[in-house]
Amino acid sequence: MKKIGLRTWLWLCSLLPALLVSVFCAGYFSYVRYHELAFSFNERARDIALPLAMSSQDLLSRQNMPALQQLLESAHRFNSPLLSNISLFNAQYQPVLHTNSQQFDKSLRLNAGETLPDLGLLSENSSSLIFYQPLLTSTDSAHSQQLGYLLLQLPKAQLQLQQQNMLLQTAALTLAFMLLIMLPTLLLLRNLHRPIKHIVRNLQQLLNGETVEVDTSAIINELMVLQQNLNLLGMQLRAQENELQQQIEQVTCDLQQSMEQLEVQNIELEFAKRKAQEDNRQKSEFLAKMSHELRTPLNGVIGFSRQLLKTQLTSSQHDYLTIIQKSANSLLHLVNDVQDFSKLEEGRLSINLEPFSLRDLLNDAIELLAANAFEKQLELVLMVEPSCPDDVVADPVRIVQILMNIAGNAIKFTEHGSIVIRVSATLLNEEQLILHCSVQDTGQGISEEQQSQLFQGFSHSDARSHQSGSGLGLMISQRLVKAMNGKIGFESKQAEGSTFWFTVKCLRHQLSVADNLPLEVLENKSLLYFESQQHSREATLSLLHSWGLQVTACATKGQLQQALAHNQHYDIGLIGRTVALNQVNQVLALMQQIKPHCSNTYLLVNTLSPHLRETLLSSGADGCLSKPPHLRKLASALASPYLTQQKVVDEQTVRSQASIRVLTVDDNGANLKLINTLLAEHVEQIESAQDGAEAWHKATQRAYNIIFMDINMPVMDGITACQRIRQSSLNEHTPIIAVTAHAIDGERERLLKLGFNEFLSKPLDENILHCCLQEFCPSSRVAETDRSWPISKLVDWPLSLERASGKCSLMKEMLLMLVNSISPSRVAIQQALASDDAQQLLQQIHKLHGACCYTGVPRLKQLAELLETQLKLGKTATQLEPELLELDDVMQALWHESQQWIWDW
Repeated sequence: MKKIGLRTWLWLCSLLPALLVSVFCAGYFSYVRYHELAFSFNERARDIALPLAMSSQDLLSRQNMPALQQLLESAHRFNSPLLSNISLFNAQYQPVLHTNSQQFDKSLRLNAGETLPDLGLLSENSSSLIFYQPLLTSTDSAHSQQLGYLLLQLPKAQLQLQQQNMLLQTAALTLAFMLLIMLPTLLLLRNLHRPIKHIVRNLQQLLNGETVEVDTSAIINELMVLQQNLNLLGMQLRAQENELQQQIEQVTCDLQQSMEQLEVQNIELEFAKRKAQEDNRQKSEFLAKMSHELRTPLNGVIGFSRQLLKTQLTSSQHDYLTIIQKSANSLLHLVNDVQDFSKLEEGRLSINLEPFSLRDLLNDAIELLAANAFEKQLELVLMVEPSCPDDVVADPVRIVQILMNIAGNAIKFTEHGSIVIRVSATLLNEEQLILHCSVQDTGQGISEEQQSQLFQGFSHSDARSHQSGSGLGLMISQRLVKAMNGKIGFESKQAEGSTFWFTVKCLRHQLSVADNLPLEVLENKSLLYFESQQHSREATLSLLHSWGLQVTACATKGQLQQALAHNQHYDIGLIGRTVALNQVNQVLALMQQIKPHCSNTYLLVNTLSPHLRETLLSSGADGCLSKPPHLRKLASALASPYLTQQKVVDEQTVRSQASIRVLTVDDNGANLKLINTLLAEHVEQIESAQDGAEAWHKATQRAYNIIFMDINMPVMDGITACQRIRQSSLNEHTPIIAVTAHAIDGERERLLKLGFNEFLSKPLDENILHCCLQEFCPSSRVAETDRSWPISKLVDWPLSLERASGKCSLMKEMLLMLVNSISPSRVAIQQALASDDAQQLLQQIHKLHGACCYTGVPRLKQLAELLETQLKLGKTATQLEPELLELDDVMQALWHESQQWIWDW
């Protein structure tokens, strides 16, 4: 915004008030004079008309027209040029005489019957003033009679001329007044503006560091004092500048000395930094070494305990082995926590996305938590909203790790009451959802002081806090939730309990990962359910209702008595009870009471003790499951009596040993024996070596189908042995699988670059080992019974079977889903092309590509993948028109082929 200068301000302050006063006064006096002239003009008309009327009425009454004519013309001449015409009208308002008939306007006549006031009527138009004066027979208005009237026309030209002269005189006076005001203003500007301008120039010189010009010619005293002070200020600034220059030189010298000292300190800090990095490297190596040393014996403990659990055992032996396996798993979890903490410090925590069944994952995790809850007689409940999708894509290991940490703390710090785990989901779109999980306990709560340090870890100041133990669980959980684009928090009140919650962002999976439950046989079956614990009853009821069972629920023994009093026979009886040694007889009595009214009776108890469960089963129960029930175990138990007795042998469960030769290499005898035991169930020939040198020697003597190689071994390590086998042996192209307990982040990528085909971490998982064997040794897969596949040019049937993991029924289901989606997909793609909606087109192509990934349609998958890639790169539908037309042709051809298939293969 532009500022107003001093000159302008002076002009405004002097001329504006004078102008306003002048305009006001001139306007006021002009207005008054203007109306005075108009009033005087009207009065003169009236003064002429009244005497003339008095003289005219007598002559008119005597009809002396010559005298009347002479009177009117004399009056006209005497008052000329004020009058332009005088007209006389008789009693009938007819014109009698005109002094100037040319100026008379017929429109000025009054209509017959109109009356005039005694003093006359004044009217005007644009050019004239008209005065009507009545001629009366008597001065008494009450008895007078109108003989006629006089009409006087007075032109306004003279009046307007007088008014204009008056306005010109007023404007001239105003202008003269303004000129008189401007003279002192100009004089003031001349004596004020020049000195101020000189002062401004001096200030600019001071800012630029120049010498100030001395000028004392100002007439105004204040400006002269200001100029003198400016001169004094200039001298002081020059003195301060010299002093400042000296100080700068001194500071520069001091700064140079400080820089030399800082350089020495930087060298010392660099040495300290290198030492800290070396310490951190040694710590990482120590953690990796510790992990390796712990995983190696744990591999044998966990692996052989699993193998022993497959054998015939007494109940005590089974109990002992279960405890051993749980203890080993707990130690393995602690090793994983230590590794995760190390990764968190280095900022390289990894999230591995994969499809999984959410309900299976949660139920498996709850089973691991149940034992600790049973020891404290706590009610452990899992509630999954029925609307929550089951097939999702996320990192299942990390989700279980978070849930185990939070729920484990809840169980640890709750002495009585319940632990309720609630899971729900919020759908963002067709492909994404937010998974919500909360753990509510009835423990002692967390104080405000502890809440502020809850996610920091390594705090042992209060043994009752949620930070007891290793102190890593909650902190790692917080980092994991953040890595999965989620949030974590809690609400807690002392003596009322706590609720911990977390959310993670997941993707939806189009195909079902979990095996189907045998729910068809349970539909509309009647079930009597007794459970006194509210949360457990609500969770199990929601599950049973979703399966289509007709449930009669009882919360108390009184309600149970009322249900049994109706003598209704139920297909299934389900009893949920908390069990202790002193309560066994109560459960047995309840069992005997319900059993006569139910075809099959099952127990849900809060114990893992094989002795108690055998005792309960001996009382006549058809099954005894732990609380909270695993949905698969509960569904299988309830459906088992109704399933067909003919057992169909699954091609995936009955496995024959493949005719392949495997070489296993490990310096630890227990680990070597374990991997050989696991492989013996699938392959015929297994050879072993104790170190890398022996493995290399055997590889030069015989060809193998696959080699499992440990990494850290004496004599020759696994990496050297792998490289030598690749260079010169009979197994240059044989798959070599690295098996190591050194499971740190980046280890797999490092080993793959060094020549290995895959990486397995200890302790070995039997299922993963089998999958690895099938992937790298196709001959180890179970031979599929020869089938007569339908004729197809677009479907690769062996590839389809491989995508379905060798399951013909799953292959058929996935292929049928793809075929059924062809028609709606074509319609959606055509609509997107018609509306030029690139986003919708990309979404439809993406869905089609995802469906092709699980079926053996290589041509269709290749086209969908190409189109999706090009659309993401910004290509338009017009540019991709040939590929889109080809895609439509292939989809139509596949659909027409499928119509000819017979789906009984």
